[in-house]
Amino acid sequence: MTRFRTVYYEHRRPAEQQRAFPTGEAGFVVLGADGEWSAETEVWISPNSHCALRNHGVAEQLAELSSALGSIEGARDLLISPGRSENAAHLFYEADRKTYGDRYDFVVLEQELPEPVRYRVAIDNREYQQTLSRLQFLATRATRNGYGLRLSL
Repeated sequence: MTRFRTVYYEHRRPAEQQRAFPTGEAGFVVLGADGEWSAETEVWISPNSHCALRNHGVAEQLAELSSALGSIEGARDLLISPGRSENAAHLFYEADRKTYGDRYDFVVLEQELPEPVRYRVAIDNREYQQTLSRLQFLATRATRNGYGLRLSL
């Protein structure tokens, strides 16, 4: 049996100094008359919230609403059409309701080489709730303005 050294995400240390913990982003998608789309980043998703979104199943639920550009195993962009952005807002609201006030600790990554290391995040629920609120507001604004959403998870 492999003995893993455990490394926790340090919430007070800059995320760019902790590369084993993935981040994400979200923003509006504007479709042009020619069928081309452009995206803007409005919300940065910290490693804490990225981990929570994936491990609470929100990323999977968003993938069901989207045209996925990649694999759920790794990072990917999810494109949610304007007609489904209201559904995304509802998913963020439900995630907030289901996880409020609880404590969670998730494994993000296990690697065996060059040494056995297990990367974990003890979820800062307050920060996660704030991110969910920003994402809900983003999705609600997208609905009102007829925009789609892009989430990089």
